[in-house]
Amino acid sequence: MPFPPPLILPPLSPSHTHTLILLHGRGNTPSSLLPLCSPLQHSFPSLKIILPTSPKSRATIYARSLIPQWFDGWHLDSPSSVNNPSQDEWRSIDGLQQAISYLRDLLCQEIALVGGDSRRVFLGGLSQGCAASLIALLLWEGEPLGGYLGMCGWLSFVRAVERVVREFDSGDGRWDDGGFNPFGGDDDADKDNPQDLEAAATQALRESLELGGKGPVTRPKSFDTPVFLAHGTEDDKVLIAHGRAAASCLKELGIDTSWYEYQGLGHWFYPEMITDMTIFLKSHTQPESQQQ
Repeated sequence: MPFPPPLILPPLSPSHTHTLILLHGRGNTPSSLLPLCSPLQHSFPSLKIILPTSPKSRATIYARSLIPQWFDGWHLDSPSSVNNPSQDEWRSIDGLQQAISYLRDLLCQEIALVGGDSRRVFLGGLSQGCAASLIALLLWEGEPLGGYLGMCGWLSFVRAVERVVREFDSGDGRWDDGGFNPFGGDDDADKDNPQDLEAAATQALRESLELGGKGPVTRPKSFDTPVFLAHGTEDDKVLIAHGRAAASCLKELGIDTSWYEYQGLGHWFYPEMITDMTIFLKSHTQPESQQQ
């Protein structure tokens, strides 16, 4: 499925030192994120922002209406969606495969434009855009990014990762001898199989998404990307429990994760959230005077 052209916001200053790739939510367009981008660029004049455009596809939960979405989704607004999040995740596989491939190419392109320094490129998204970009980050095979910014989202196939966390004996860095290693053959010490928790989690995601080939056997470098996750307590589209589960899972994987909850706020971005995002960006970028 081809991706429409993204909306590109050039830096406000003559120089371009950083890039932020930010994905919109289901049913929206890149322009829906413009009120968020404006204050970010005024705080970071040399920041280029790319707002990818999702393809249109049939949405099962909307009577198969044709809408912009990164993948076919399901309802995330009920307790049952929290207790059994994997029930309908199979619907997302095709769309996520394509989104991951698209974002991988876009990241490579933007890293090259900032001198090959991956730390100058940030990734993120809102709602379904958060879900798509977060799993793309975890499966990114390059060097660490500057940071990740997620709002009102969730981690797809979180139960698969949680299962690996439970089964993996982090005490000695190997699988618990009393448990089943789904990634091992006759010899669990096989060097071609994941040798640590983070690599095993990556392999679990790859298998859930039906991606071919093998993943890393040791901790992926992408896991050194700092993560910012934000969610309103009154979100009626994606319950905050989904965001909490994502943050908890990332922390279990040793990822530097900053989790923010906003009392009384719903399913969108707000001034308080933008302020915290700006602080996060400032803490993970060098002063522009050091980058010339």
